[in-house]
Amino acid sequence: MVHLKVDALGAVYLAIAAVWTVTLAAGMLFLWHHRSLPCLQIRRLPLVFAAVSSLHVYGFMAMISYVMAPNYPCNVEFWIMSIYLPYGIAMFHAANSQFLYIASRQRQYARMNDLRDQKLGIEEKSRIQKIVRGSNQAGGIDRMMVRIGIGLGVQLVLTFFVFFGSKKFHPGYGIFEYTIKGTGEEQRKHCVKGWEWWLSIVWQFFWAWIYAPYILWKSRGIRDVHGWRIQTICCCLVGLPASPLWIAGLYAPAMATVSKYIPPPTWIGMSIFFMEIFTVAFPIFQVLKTQSLRQETLDAIASWEKRQRGGENSSDATSTIAVSDYRSGKSVAFSRTTTIPSSPTTDKVAARKSSFESQKSDMFTMVALENALRMNADPLLQFAALKDFSGENVSFLTHIQEWTRGWSVARIPTAEERHKQFVAAVRIYAHFVSLEFSEFPINISSREAKHLHQVFGAAASILLRRGSVCSNDATPFDDPAPDSSSTTDLKSGINLSTLGRANLQSVIRMTALGKDESLADFCIPEIFGPEIFDSAKKEIKYLVLTNTWPKFVTAGFESNSRMGERDVPDAKWWQGRSLCSV
Repeated sequence: MVHLKVDALGAVYLAIAAVWTVTLAAGMLFLWHHRSLPCLQIRRLPLVFAAVSSLHVYGFMAMISYVMAPNYPCNVEFWIMSIYLPYGIAMFHAANSQFLYIASRQRQYARMNDLRDQKLGIEEKSRIQKIVRGSNQAGGIDRMMVRIGIGLGVQLVLTFFVFFGSKKFHPGYGIFEYTIKGTGEEQRKHCVKGWEWWLSIVWQFFWAWIYAPYILWKSRGIRDVHGWRIQTICCCLVGLPASPLWIAGLYAPAMATVSKYIPPPTWIGMSIFFMEIFTVAFPIFQVLKTQSLRQETLDAIASWEKRQRGGENSSDATSTIAVSDYRSGKSVAFSRTTTIPSSPTTDKVAARKSSFESQKSDMFTMVALENALRMNADPLLQFAALKDFSGENVSFLTHIQEWTRGWSVARIPTAEERHKQFVAAVRIYAHFVSLEFSEFPINISSREAKHLHQVFGAAASILLRRGSVCSNDATPFDDPAPDSSSTTDLKSGINLSTLGRANLQSVIRMTALGKDESLADFCIPEIFGPEIFDSAKKEIKYLVLTNTWPKFVTAGFESNSRMGERDVPDAKWWQGRSLCSV
């Protein structure tokens, strides 16, 4: 017969568990509905949901243990704690490792100015072989998943060994003796103690006390706009007391009174409760923030177009382009100067605030984005790569812009010039579009991706694969010189080699003549021309305009405001200053 302990406290536990479950399910459905947003695509939602679901099974059972404890058979509780808790925590490891991996890989976009400076090293091996052998071409997350899978396999084998080896769970057989003490509830209290349970808590302890602090230390130089690092900090902090309190609740006599109202498993359930809240709430906040910025951008564009159609000229603000010397390395895109009408101090502050908001709104337009890309895209590129983790989009636009300049508008290009442009276009396709060669493919429509694949797919396979039938040398593009500049990030200490260099080095250095002999006899499609990337460029430019660009502008204005240099910041917030420090 089922005995439920439903007093006032029990009702509170049941209510918390029910509301928690419904809210969590609603949050996950909300995120899945918006899964196409760039801020969610980088999070691997299926992996996050698998981790949250597995943890929730144990967390829910732990949260209602005050009500249900007398009805939990000892062996059932053992299997729930030994399977759902470690498996959920392990997948949570992988989901959080995604943050460090993406941040480290995206850093290379901030340093990559020319695809010709990059080198490909694709080997004729399967992905499994690369992972097993630890090849640099295998992604860091893939290797992490393999290691976690091996760890979980060992966990499962050991769990079976402990369960069938201990007579605590089945007095009739086993290799580890156990003396049954008491009856009923007293017997159950003794059953949930002992070395058999320690294996199940290892993963939670490892995550909270070792791995999470390790991730935070490795990512100490990262300040992303997605709140990913702050989320990891919060999850780490709420996970720290779970294992110690669980152990104290079971073995410390001083905790006996507390354990009457908060059973030992409930401490882990509470930790899981907050971990899930942070894991789901932070992405939801980013979705809402992204939608708000996107709508603000669309409103600004509509307002600007309306003024252009009406021939309206702003009388209180004039725009000037102020570009730094590109070779100097200063991160300056352009600035605006504002004329403020003379007025009393309070009126000046109000006027400057109004002008500030007006300038910020005007900066959201496509014209402002195109000016930044044309005059100096470095600040935007660094922001996208180091903070928004969308460096591939801005880098694609800058390389397309450079590639377009290679076409002569005054005359028909020669065969050699057309071949050179085709080889450069193949590199751009392989690095930014191809699902096979690109580590971070740009998000364009499937129709456009298929169209570009038909034009460049075969050439990319020839150009980027070692051992090609078009090449007599097995490794014609090997360069023994190491790339010391991209091995370790000096600010964060992230070792990119240990995380896997993957496909970011997925382009080959041109020869001195700008030709590649492997494509010397390749038949260039007739459809190839200066406009081949126009549709993809238009899609990515709109994506940057409605996602990365408004974050970039807003972060810049907010940074200038926090500096306290003035009552209200003017629009010169990025002049002479790198957006890496925003």
